[in-house]
Amino acid sequence: MNFTARIAAVMAGTLIAAAASGYAIAHALAASPPAPSKTVTITVSNGATGPTGPTGDTGPAGNLDCPVGFEPGLVVINHPGGQVQIYGCIR
Repeated sequence: MNFTARIAAVMAGTLIAAAASGYAIAHALAASPPAPSKTVTITVSNGATGPTGPTGDTGPAGNLDCPVGFEPGLVVINHPGGQVQIYGCIR
């Protein structure tokens, strides 16, 4: 195999490896979060509305990775204006 053919083979292998890793990363990022394994419901009664708190920093994007002792789940909040669901890690 001459030098040019070896360079072409190395470049082809590199492109195939790059494409495969790109596919794997795209597949991992597109994965849906785990289904909730538990639901917690909170009922809030009428009361005085408090002041709005400060806006927090935006958290990092990514897959849900619950700490030890927690599991993915839904927190359902019932209030006079309707119902809200929050998906996250709960204990």
